[in-house]
Amino acid sequence: MIININRQSLVEPLKNIIGVCEQNHTMPILGHVLLEVRDGICFLTATDLEVQVSFSYDIGVSENIRITVPARKFSDILRSLETENVTLEISPKDILIKSGKSKFRVSTLNPDDFPVITDDLADSMKIDSEALLKLVNSTSFSMGYQDARHFLNGLYVEFSQSDITAVATDGHRLAYSSSACELPSSGKTCIVPRKCINELKRILSSFSEINGVLTEVNVSSKNIQFNIHGYKLLSKLVEGNYPDYNKVFPKSLPNNLKVDRLLLKSALQRLSILSTEQFKGVKFKLSNSLLNLSTINSQQESGDESIECDYGGDELEIGFNLSYLLETLDVISTQQIAIHLGGSDSGCLVTADGDESSKYIIMPMRV
Repeated sequence: MIININRQSLVEPLKNIIGVCEQNHTMPILGHVLLEVRDGICFLTATDLEVQVSFSYDIGVSENIRITVPARKFSDILRSLETENVTLEISPKDILIKSGKSKFRVSTLNPDDFPVITDDLADSMKIDSEALLKLVNSTSFSMGYQDARHFLNGLYVEFSQSDITAVATDGHRLAYSSSACELPSSGKTCIVPRKCINELKRILSSFSEINGVLTEVNVSSKNIQFNIHGYKLLSKLVEGNYPDYNKVFPKSLPNNLKVDRLLLKSALQRLSILSTEQFKGVKFKLSNSLLNLSTINSQQESGDESIECDYGGDELEIGFNLSYLLETLDVISTQQIAIHLGGSDSGCLVTADGDESSKYIIMPMRV
């Protein structure tokens, strides 16, 4: 069977879906993409059994086709071709890819062995994609990574009729963000696994113009699905009870610091030159109008920075993880930030100045 396709129509979708593919020696099929053509629509599907990403578009071909192709080889070949017109010659055991003077033959596997996740999902909610991407970017960097407490290895999401809230924590820091939106159903909560969140960010970030694009979200007891402009992202949910994040936010933080975000970020980046994998600490020394930052590593190399600030509170010395501070400053866009502090042994609360829709807790460390 022979079909003609436009190279570019496959390159971008493949780049967005093959991130879930794995070179699994026990299940080689997981390193493949399922390519189907039904009723003139082309479907591309990739999965790792936990997360499944698919893309569909009108291909204008009348034949019905169902094959699997090696995901990364297929993507790399298409990206490397110099002409846009590509011919695919499909046989039961392999696929021949021809374009211009280039010709590649790659092996295929039985499409009947490809594991497709299905779920009967109802109660769809439509969310502005730009707001969803901002919500995910504002919080996902604080998710746990391979934590024994498996429920921390994901993003906790709460849906209410007036807003959607996302929370992430790895036990050392916490990120909270809320976005106003009108939803038909409320009271739903779920923990979306790290890999699904990374794939969601990849897809949403691929749109050159995301304004006005809606994401349809469906949540069941075990799965969550995102439908975004031809893409369908289906993932199993993380089981377990997420900790009560409201208890993490201190009721009283009497010492309040306001400082220019970019000045603080630049100073921290310079100090990070001396940091190592084993040591990433920075000490804050606060007085009325001056913030002194200092670090010293295991080789006794040291760095100091001083920044003018607006500070109201007691003189205070406290240490933080430098990387945690930089990652938090990266997701805040305002010129000024507010850092609310208790004592030298309690965490700080970081927000954009005058906007608490996103809040960040960073626990102290000994420096």
